[in-house]
Amino acid sequence: MTNSITLREHWERIHETKPSDKVSWTQNDPQPSLDWILDLKLDPKDMIVDCGGGRSVLAERLVDAGQLQVEVFDISIRSLAQAKLELKSEEARQNISYRVCNVLDYKPEKAVCVWHDRAVFHFLTEKKDFETYIELVEKMAPEHVIIGTFNGESPEICSGLPVKHYQTEALATLFSDTYECVKSLETVHRTPAGKEQDFSFVHLKLRKP
Repeated sequence: MTNSITLREHWERIHETKPSDKVSWTQNDPQPSLDWILDLKLDPKDMIVDCGGGRSVLAERLVDAGQLQVEVFDISIRSLAQAKLELKSEEARQNISYRVCNVLDYKPEKAVCVWHDRAVFHFLTEKKDFETYIELVEKMAPEHVIIGTFNGESPEICSGLPVKHYQTEALATLFSDTYECVKSLETVHRTPAGKEQDFSFVHLKLRKP
């Protein structure tokens, strides 16, 4: 992987030059992530972490639904600053925390119940990087892990960087030592430009000892 400084500069340029409605990953309705998390019937104080969440509206939708502890982290300072400016409610401003961080350096500040990632894992194209990510998640041991990645006919390059594609079964298998797959979905995301991108989503649950 490109070193963190260079990678951060890359994403800062992306967020500096493109408004949120022009980047391919934008979702007005963050599905299936939102429904999958709400279906868990969490305690309002359970910690939800959105990995690489940037300007996604997922965090605010979760707060609107009654969740009181949502953390969004991203490698881009600019994306998080913009996300804060775009919040619509005082409840969201009070209950969403933001942290600038490369995922491979992430250390939780409190117990995490749900780890969500629709943005980062498919950018980890080197074996040592995605293995580090998996080890990080296993050590953190959230009860629920929800990951979405590129699949099928999605582009090989996104935002100028190479990406990996995963079928749902292959994605779940990477975490199978510690997690069982309880739900999976292959779906199509339509970008703001009208292009279609294939995605795989898995909901993984921590195996009981």
